[in-house]
Amino acid sequence: MSTTTYGREESAILKIETAGSVVEAATGIAVIVLAIIGLAHADSSFFGSIGAIVLGAALLAQGGAVAAEYSKLLSMISGGALGAIELGAGMSVEILAGGAMIVLGILGLLGFYPATLLASGVIVIGAALVLAANGLARLATLKGEAAGLSELAQRVAEAALAGAVTAQVLAGGAAVVLGILALTMTGRSDVLALVGLLVLGAAVAVSGTALTGRMLRLFNLRQL
Repeated sequence: MSTTTYGREESAILKIETAGSVVEAATGIAVIVLAIIGLAHADSSFFGSIGAIVLGAALLAQGGAVAAEYSKLLSMISGGALGAIELGAGMSVEILAGGAMIVLGILGLLGFYPATLLASGVIVIGAALVLAANGLARLATLKGEAAGLSELAQRVAEAALAGAVTAQVLAGGAAVVLGILALTMTGRSDVLALVGLLVLGAAVAVSGTALTGRMLRLFNLRQL
C-alpha cells in the first residue's frame, strides 16, 4: 500500500470515528439534562423515555461509526485481525443495546410501563458499556498502530484513554445495580431508573469526549 493511500485511509477513519465520538459526547450531555429534568418531577416517564431514545442513538452512532471501518483497519494493520475481531464484538454489543434502548424508549412513550422499561433499558445499556470497554481499549491500540505511532507515543495515548475506560466500566456496573433496584423497589423505580440514566449519560459523555480528544491529537504524537 502506498504512503499516499495509507494516509488517505487514515484520514477517512479518523474523520468517521471523530464524528461518531462527537455525536456520542453531545447525546450523553443531552441524556444528563433530560434525566435531571425528569428527576425534578416535571414528567419523569416522558423525559425518561426521551432520554432512553437519545442514549440508544448515542450508542448506535459510536458503534456504527467504528464498525463501518473494520475492513480498512484490517487492510492497514498487519497481524491485527484478532484485535479487530475483539473490537468488533464490543461495538456489536453497543449497536444491539442501542437499538434495544430506542425500542424500549418508544414503548415507554406509548405508555407501556415506562418505569419498568426504562429500568430494564438501564440494565441493558450498563451491561453493554461494561462489555464494550475492552473494545474501546483495543480501539486505542489499533488506531495507534494505524497511525504508525512509536511505542512511547502509543503508551501516552492509551494512558489518556484509560481513565475514560475505567469510568465506563464503573458507570456501567453502577447502572446495572440501579436498574435492578428500580425493578425490585417499585415505589421508587422511576427515581432509581432516572438516576441510572443520569449515570449512563455521564459515562457516554466522558467516553465520547475522551475518544474525540484522542482522535484529534493522535497524529501529533508521531514524533514522540
